[in-house]
Amino acid sequence: MIIGKMTIRLILLLLSVEILVAENVIADNSQKDLKGEADSYKVYDYKRIDSMELKFSDYKRVTISGELPFKETHLKLFPSLALVGGTAGLFILQHNYQLNSIWKDKTNFRIIESWDYALYTDKFGHFWSGNFISYLYRDLYQEVGISKESSIWLGGLTGLTYLTYIEIMDGYGKDWGFEPSDFYFDMLGSLFFVSQHYLPILQNITPKAMYFKPEWHGELSRNPSNNFIDNYSGQTFFLSFNVYNLLPKDLKKYWVDWLEISIGYSARNLSYSKPIAINENINSYEVLPGVWGSPRFIIALDYNLVKMLPEGPPFWNWFKQTLNYIKLPSPALEVGPGIKPRFKIVYPF
Repeated sequence: MIIGKMTIRLILLLLSVEILVAENVIADNSQKDLKGEADSYKVYDYKRIDSMELKFSDYKRVTISGELPFKETHLKLFPSLALVGGTAGLFILQHNYQLNSIWKDKTNFRIIESWDYALYTDKFGHFWSGNFISYLYRDLYQEVGISKESSIWLGGLTGLTYLTYIEIMDGYGKDWGFEPSDFYFDMLGSLFFVSQHYLPILQNITPKAMYFKPEWHGELSRNPSNNFIDNYSGQTFFLSFNVYNLLPKDLKKYWVDWLEISIGYSARNLSYSKPIAINENINSYEVLPGVWGSPRFIIALDYNLVKMLPEGPPFWNWFKQTLNYIKLPSPALEVGPGIKPRFKIVYPF
């Protein structure tokens, strides 16, 4: 009962923000109508931002539909209802899935702090998730008529709200707990997303995530793990740098504009008891008391898919922009304690 109430309150918090925005817009439009300052409220009559306002780093960001966002919020009824309904549906599906997997065994709410159980990989995952969910909902909010400025902040709030719900549910999980550090990294990811719009230098950094089942490239899955969400041994997180835009003007001609450099981290072969059988090619040692694994640091070439892939219809352009938050295999150098430096043509394989 308590879990359900907390979940409902979190959803209502987010919906109340959208309702407040809508009420302000309706009131504003009504005043304009009374003064005779607005003759039509058809969507295509509303003022939109200049295309240059979508400039992000050294390229232009695109929207899902290809239309420019509004200068001021003008909610579209049916798209708004679709967004709320779709979000609620996905939320329920995800909630039920995790109730039957990682939250299956419950206990009383508890607060714990465990920086080391995944050798910090989970913290980078929380940062990436906060950033990516904020990005997705910023773009969705713009599609339903929320202004460019408001959608940035609402996107960040949505990312943080959703992940806060995850942290609260973790607090009731027998094998988990509410970790303040997880919440801080959730918040940091959402704040980084918002900050990119006000500190242009940050637009040259893109958080990226990679996941491949460890056995596919000769490593071991985390023991224990229920699914890819908590199989931290298969997760790698990167910060990708837009080298071309960071170079001085006279050096740009020596660098391909879509080629970037990523710095990444992963913890392979995680286990909480001494592994019984280890292949000689698999590295795992007791990094911290009770935690076996193999921390890895990666320097990789990377692709800016927005620049590299060809232009196409609006949704394709948005899809490749979104795909740019995923790290694809590429040449990389991997180093770490207890292993010799490894150069892989198609990392991590």
